[in-house]
Amino acid sequence: MTSIAPWKKNTGLILKLLILADFVGLFFIYLRTEFHLDIFPFLGNRLNTLLALVLIKTFILGRVLPDWGDRWMARLDNWVSTVPKRYYLLAGLLGTEVFLEIMWFLYPENFMWNLNAEKGYGTHFSTIQLYVVGLTVLLCARLEGKDAEFKAKAPWYLLASMYFFIGIDDCIGIHENFIKWSQSIAPKANAFHFIHEWLWFYGPFIAAMVVFLVWFFLKRFKETPGALIVNFLALTLWIGVLTLEGLAKNVVDPTGLDESRILIGMEEGFEMVGATLFLFGYGQYLIHARRKKQ
Repeated sequence: MTSIAPWKKNTGLILKLLILADFVGLFFIYLRTEFHLDIFPFLGNRLNTLLALVLIKTFILGRVLPDWGDRWMARLDNWVSTVPKRYYLLAGLLGTEVFLEIMWFLYPENFMWNLNAEKGYGTHFSTIQLYVVGLTVLLCARLEGKDAEFKAKAPWYLLASMYFFIGIDDCIGIHENFIKWSQSIAPKANAFHFIHEWLWFYGPFIAAMVVFLVWFFLKRFKETPGALIVNFLALTLWIGVLTLEGLAKNVVDPTGLDESRILIGMEEGFEMVGATLFLFGYGQYLIHARRKKQ
């Protein structure tokens, strides 16, 4: 076990207590939203903020207490890169996504099951899944070796950061601020407001990341055709998400509840399944890379 400085132990303890407090808060918010038990009204009714804080604090905790972080990363590694556990994980994730889609179609007006509402369970699931995908990418980075130069690991770090940001953005709605800001700055710019405004701001970065992903997958996974195919399929699904997002404001939303429900279900389904496939693809890369080193 690695020797840990006293300040790190104390910081780790504080983080654990804060995470525990967040979980308690999540529990009471859940009671309020599902069972209308208004025990601590000051907590509000959004699980998202506390969930994001839990994930951020957990990540920091893993950096402050490396042994603790390594234990949990080893458990994740065991699930994403060993058979049959990785297939159990895949089945569990896909099953959860099917369940969320069913509940969306059964209860579209219930905000907690509404896949288009960022305070719902679908968003919570996606946020956690993307966090796990980001951690799995960091597992891939470790295969470069402890003594590897930073430039060898940098693409992996960039990739992990992308998944972390998308998950947190989904959870707390960072992109929504661009919509509000642009509508207040240029309320009558119809051409600008033809699509969801955040796409104008995120668009250049999205295009750059798509180019990066294509380059990186072709370079890194050329000897792992399984991972290459799965990750390109996942990327295709995510491009489909962006296409539907672009059509949402003037094509999807005006179609009415029943029609838009189907298109929104497709969009959110593409996003969730895409993340699952990314996770499965990176797990396949871990398996192949380790076999190659043996």
